[in-house]
Amino acid sequence: MASRLRRLAAWLAATVLVAVVVVFALLLYPQPLYAYSAAEGRLTIHSDRAFDAVKARGLLAEVERRLAAAPAELRDADSRYHIVVANHQWRRRLAFLWNHGAGGVNYYPIAWNAFIRQADIDAGVVLRSDGTPVPAPRTLAYYAAHEIGHSLIGRRYGALANWSLPVWIREGLADYVGFGGEVDIEALAAAMRRGDPDLDPHRSGLYARYRLLVAFMLEREGWSVDRLLQSNTPIAEAEGLLAARLWPEG
Repeated sequence: MASRLRRLAAWLAATVLVAVVVVFALLLYPQPLYAYSAAEGRLTIHSDRAFDAVKARGLLAEVERRLAAAPAELRDADSRYHIVVANHQWRRRLAFLWNHGAGGVNYYPIAWNAFIRQADIDAGVVLRSDGTPVPAPRTLAYYAAHEIGHSLIGRRYGALANWSLPVWIREGLADYVGFGGEVDIEALAAAMRRGDPDLDPHRSGLYARYRLLVAFMLEREGWSVDRLLQSNTPIAEAEGLLAARLWPEG
């Protein structure tokens, strides 16, 4: 009986190990599961649904424009990146693992691929679970640049240090990259002050509040990206500084 249990335990352990290896391999090299692809420069997009290659190359050019607008410390003109659009549910479950509700994921340093949930590549939009498009400005180009932004941050700061960052810095800086550095600080600050739900990440699931704080620290306070990454500044401190600068009257 004991030997039978040991054999069963060994078989289960081997099965789990094989499953982990297969998932790991498919996160690194997902291309065999995605029949359609197009490339522009150093970027390649893959999908399990057919799309217009010309429109896809235009999309990739827009992603590259956003990456090129990233702060100088993060720019990386040499590395190649793959954007993987998982439309069918089983591929999405495989690619997103425990993040199945997210719009995009990045597993740096395990894999440098930017995985995106179902999307209409021709229209340049990510689709919700009911098939309706996520409204602008969160376009497919935004999601792709945001996820690649996590790789850029990880390369600059180190993989382990990256995951120890306060979430407002990690996600805010990736969002800053995703938006191509185009942030209306006054408009977002006013929305935060009046309690706009879009500026509450816990209610909206959006990173606008974090992007605002990152833009404020970089553009108004003159911080470098390296200083921001190394600061470990609590979000309350960053918000207090923003309030003191923009609304000194209280």
